[in-house]
Amino acid sequence: MLFQKYVKFIQFIEIFDQMSKDLDIGRLTNHEKDTLLSLYRSSKDEKSIDIRSINFISYNGIVIPRSTLYKALKSLCDKNIIKRL
Repeated sequence: MLFQKYVKFIQFIEIFDQMSKDLDIGRLTNHEKDTLLSLYRSSKDEKSIDIRSINFISYNGIVIPRSTLYKALKSLCDKNIIKRL
């Protein structure tokens, strides 16, 4: 059965959803996830990051449009995942 091939992946989604509930952040949109991953990859353990120096790339390898990026950053700030300095 094809479904069996994805059981572990589906279980991971379940765990991620529960973690999101525990952190009270809800589900992240794809753009929020892409933005957060770009920030994480560029941080190099720094506490503050200048976003002008980051290439924000989507999962598909496409540059995230500026308006979409700013919406994602605002949403991540509203969820207290990141802070604006």
